Parts: sequence; structure tokens; C-alpha cells
Amino acid sequence: MSEFQIRKDNYLTNRIVDTDLSESDIGEGEVLVKIDRFAFTTNNITYAVVGDQFGYWQFFPPTASDVNEWGILPVWGFADVVVSNAEGVPVGERLFGYFPPANYLKMTPTHINDLRWVDGAAHRATLPSGYNSYRRVLAEPNYNKATDDFRMLLFPLHITSYCLYDNLLDNNWFGAEQVVVISASSKTSIGLGYALADDESAPKSIGMTSNRNLEMVKGLNIYNSTVTYDNLTEIDGSKPTVIVDMSGNGDVLSNLNPV
Repeated sequence: MSEFQIRKDNYLTNRIVDTDLSESDIGEGEVLVKIDRFAFTTNNITYAVVGDQFGYWQFFPPTASDVNEWGILPVWGFADVVVSNAEGVPVGERLFGYFPPANYLKMTPTHINDLRWVDGAAHRATLPSGYNSYRRVLAEPNYNKATDDFRMLLFPLHITSYCLYDNLLDNNWFGAEQVVVISASSKTSIGLGYALADDESAPKSIGMTSNRNLEMVKGLNIYNSTVTYDNLTEIDGSKPTVIVDMSGNGDVLSNLNPV
């Protein structure tokens, strides 16, 4: 069994470490899952950049004697239960959720229901619950393994899309009459754009993107209007505005001054 580790101070430095995890290590109430596939995108690099600040390094502690500078970068993917000592979790169960880039993972199923359960491992108890929840995909009526790759790529970011939308809605759009979405072509922005378009009570949405992506963003038909970074004057700065920034571009933010 092995796992992929990276240096926390230099993401280009990596190694494969063999582990001694075996079926005999699976105690009462625990399961062993075999990781089948996972997605690896720039989103995962974000986990590394803010790993210490938001606790991403804590989800899957690395195995080795010299682990202080090494970490395991979490990924979204699918795994199958191969050993189970947990009631209600059968061998052969297929899961979607947060995993390490490794062959296997020992887990502690808790809060088990028909559609999901939570990994109750002690070291994950204080970490965000959304990352500890695992979907029992075989219980989904429309589950199709052929769509696994799309789910791994899109689902994690669309969780963020929903949270952004839900926060805006809960706060009555912060009194805004328009929502400007910077980097409108990103997957998270597109998810937010769909949510805003589907809500008749939502303010007008404005997608901001590059000239290269302009036609693609327009073709989505989810934003009320679309502007490029060099045409910010097309935005009515006199209207109360919420800015959702997916780019982190300080120059764009400094040039965007709604009142």
C-alpha cells in the first residue's frame, strides 16, 4: 500500500511512500476502502496554498518517520469498501467524497443513513463537516458510473457555488441590485450563475471575463449581461453592488468601484 506526499513548502517536490496498513489493522466499527479514482486539478493546489490556514493538511496525516515538512493533498474521488467491521456498511459499498491520493484509507463510519455517512475518525472531528461526509452512490436511483469523472471535477466546486448563493440569499443579497461575478468562466462562477438565473428574486447578474472567454460565457445564457476586464465602464457603478471575486486579481478589484 502506498500514498502520494508533497512537500508543504515546495509543491513540486513529491514522493510515494509505502505504508504498512493491512486488513488486520481494521478494528471494530472501522472499514477499509480501496480508492478507485480521483480528480486532480488546480483546485487541489488551493488546498495546499491555504493548507495550514484552513486545516487541509490535517485530513490525512502522512505516513513516514520524517513527516514534519510533508503533507497529503486531499482529492475528491470514489472508493469501494473492501473490509468492513462497521454495522450497516457492507463490503462492496461505493463512496464519493474526500480522499487521499493513496491506495487505501481506514475510516470510521458514523451518522449512517441511507444516502451518506460521516467519517468519525478522531483527527477529523474538528474539521469542516462537509469534507467528512461520504455519499453512498449505489443508493442513488440515477447513479451511473460512467459520469464519475464529471462528478469528481464539478461537484466539489459546485458545493462552493451553492454556499455562495445561499449566503447571498440569507442576507437578502446584501441590499444589492446587481451581482458582479469576476472570472465568470470558472466552474464555481458558472455554478453560481446558474443558481442566480434560476432564482427570480435574485438581482441582475453580470459576468466578468476575458476577451478570450467572452463568447463561451455569453453562450451559457446564465448571466444577465457579460463584460470583459477592459470594459468595466459598462457596469452601472451607481447601483448597490455585490462583487463575487473568483480571480483574486487586485488590479481588477481596484478598477471596479461601485457605490
